[in-house]
Amino acid sequence: MRNIYQEVIDEGNEILEKGIGHLRRRTHMPVSPVKEYAPEQIKALREKNQYTQSYFGEVLGVSLKTVQAWEAGTNKPTGTALRIFQILEQDPHALDKYILMKA
Repeated sequence: MRNIYQEVIDEGNEILEKGIGHLRRRTHMPVSPVKEYAPEQIKALREKNQYTQSYFGEVLGVSLKTVQAWEAGTNKPTGTALRIFQILEQDPHALDKYILMKA
């Protein structure tokens, strides 16, 4: 004879299995690899968007010194910054609604 404790455990496990199974069935779109950018490409992208180094840093959430280091080649941008460069390269206005302050 099963006790109430075992029934609760079994039901909990069943609920978890259904939940995890649902997550496993979820489909994902293929993601393009993150593109690397040379210092001159970063500068060209910034200038194409008519951003000063200071404003570009604000948009990306990094310091002016970081942007200067990227453009000088002393530091390399990674991960998120590279993905944002890719987005801006494809659509210069893609970030506008996220970075502009509401009046």
